[in-house]
Amino acid sequence: MRKLVLLLSLALLAACHKSPSLQGSWVVDLVATTERAKAAGLPDSVAGEIREIYDGGLLEITPDTLAIRIEGIPEAITRNYKVVGESDGCYTLEISGDPGRHAYCIEGESLVVRDPSAKIALVYSAR
Repeated sequence: MRKLVLLLSLALLAACHKSPSLQGSWVVDLVATTERAKAAGLPDSVAGEIREIYDGGLLEITPDTLAIRIEGIPEAITRNYKVVGESDGCYTLEISGDPGRHAYCIEGESLVVRDPSAKIALVYSAR
């Protein structure tokens, strides 16, 4: 019995330290994205632009591709990526066709995406 309890304890402990996965389907969280933009000092007018551009936005991540779907655009924007670093639920990605390194961070139940060429961080919720 003690061995079983020890094995279960070790399995649970290992699961707690496992890095969260980026893979899956994510939807843009407009409220959280707007709040971050305001906290970063961007003007209130940005909220309307965020809603206009990203409302209904989806992000699907597989082991080697990112597919971004934005309402009103018929085809997904698909890019290959490579993880070049990871620390505490934050992944550093190199994305084909996009300059610089991108940060994709799991924060609780959200995915926060920081594109080096964008002024705002996009916040996604699991779909």
